[in-house]
Amino acid sequence: MCRSSYFSKSFACLSLVLASHTASAGNLSDPVVEAPVQNFATDQSPFWEGVYVGGTLGYNFSGGDRIGVTQGSGNSFNLGKYENSGWVGSLRAGYRWQLDRWVFGPELAVEGGMIEDAFNANGYSGTTSMNHALSVRLKAGYVWPVLNSVVYGTVGLSRAEFDYSVMGTGSSGPIAINETYATNGYILGVGIEQPLTKRLSITGEYEYMNYGKDTLSDGLGNNTLATPLFHSVKVGLNLRF
Repeated sequence: MCRSSYFSKSFACLSLVLASHTASAGNLSDPVVEAPVQNFATDQSPFWEGVYVGGTLGYNFSGGDRIGVTQGSGNSFNLGKYENSGWVGSLRAGYRWQLDRWVFGPELAVEGGMIEDAFNANGYSGTTSMNHALSVRLKAGYVWPVLNSVVYGTVGLSRAEFDYSVMGTGSSGPIAINETYATNGYILGVGIEQPLTKRLSITGEYEYMNYGKDTLSDGLGNNTLATPLFHSVKVGLNLRF
């Protein structure tokens, strides 16, 4: 009787343990609940694309503007050269597009400074200076992946205002050329732009500017060709939006 009661109790305990284990293990058909995955948004927009404004400070030096005078009688003579040079500053604004590592876009700039020269020879004297210029450029470049800097080329057009004079009463007779005139020119250049922060960058540029030939004259039958051209080196800052 005791033995039978002992086995009955043992069997009941074993059944209870197995039932508890099965309940806690679950069923293969039970749904599996996965922990949610957090997605963090990242800015995938091109780094260089968008509107920017900035300014530059540089130095212009000239390739030479020969001061040749032709008189009404047909007599021609040379009085030297204007080597226009001096500091120049500009304010600029532009927009850029970026396709992969290629960056390109237009830029508008207002420029001015103390770019001038003077001469005094053989009883004649004169001065010339660039008063200001309005320029539009197209810049296109490639993003150097090491430092995320842009190496670019520049092509553009410029309209500038100049003062120009050749005056005196030397051995070749009186000359009274004194004009303020505006003329068009072209721009070629290269540069590099290096980011300092996400929005601020520094630039270094070289440009060649050529304003062609303009005939200036006085009321005495004298005329001369004004041929201003410049080499320019400058540094600048850009702020991107």
